Amino acid sequence: MWCNDKVRTGKRGHAGWMCAACLVLLGCESRQEQAASTKPVSPRRIISISPNSTEIIGVLGAADRLVAVSDFCLWPAEVSKLPKVGGLFDANLELMLRLSPDLIVLRGAQRGVEQLCASNGIALYRDRTERLDDIYTTLHELGKLLECSPQALEAEHRMRETLSSILAAMEGRPRPRVLMTLARDTQSIGSVMTGAKGTFIDDLITAAGGENIFRELASAYPSISQEAILVAQPEVIIEVFPEREDTPELRGKLLSQWKQFGTLPAVDRQRVYFLFDENVLIPSPRIVETIRRVAKLLHPEAALD
Repeated sequence: MWCNDKVRTGKRGHAGWMCAACLVLLGCESRQEQAASTKPVSPRRIISISPNSTEIIGVLGAADRLVAVSDFCLWPAEVSKLPKVGGLFDANLELMLRLSPDLIVLRGAQRGVEQLCASNGIALYRDRTERLDDIYTTLHELGKLLECSPQALEAEHRMRETLSSILAAMEGRPRPRVLMTLARDTQSIGSVMTGAKGTFIDDLITAAGGENIFRELASAYPSISQEAILVAQPEVIIEVFPEREDTPELRGKLLSQWKQFGTLPAVDRQRVYFLFDENVLIPSPRIVETIRRVAKLLHPEAALD
């Protein structure tokens, strides 16, 4: 599995984080295991190496307890001023220990971080968010851990209310066949990465009123060849580039590549779209706005405002 080119350059790098998370989450333990290795009393010094958990901590109103975040955490805005401790594969353990955290939030498996916590009596919360419904679980687990359960309930209510309104607007409408690309080389269309069943990408497409054309593949995040795309004949193509700046030049280049690709309904009907939002691949409460935006692309005739 590979990521968009130059994912660690510029001001954003969520495709790189997404690829890393995809790799490790496929081998993670089940949620039935203990969420935190040691539960501190009301954590006040939190390091988060999980962009979605960082956003959830912000939603819970506890961002002031964060003392450091990963290179890929961008929201809430105040985290931009915090020390950065690397990412899943290059965590700066020395800096993390120096910041004296009482809780570390980790998505995926990272032996160095796990050993750091075990050796120094630091609580470890394992974020196992992978499906849309998992966001609610993470909300309530962190809400309980941080003594913010009322805020977690309120955030869940807002999410469910927004999703219910989107689902109501989609009811009875035909579902276009959708290809959503998560990572590829922007210089040419070789193979592309997408999400199959069991992923929040599949949940996102379904909630937005589409049919994920590659949902039945065995791999959660498969790499799809040009030939497979031509056989599948997507009616809508949505490409996500959260690490890229949205420019007319880039959009023109990407669209030109699809026009040269071959005969596809999505291209013929001018239904190739690009999303550059920094949070588009982050499974946090903000994902409902991404779902609304995708629903508008799939069903422009629907009342979704």
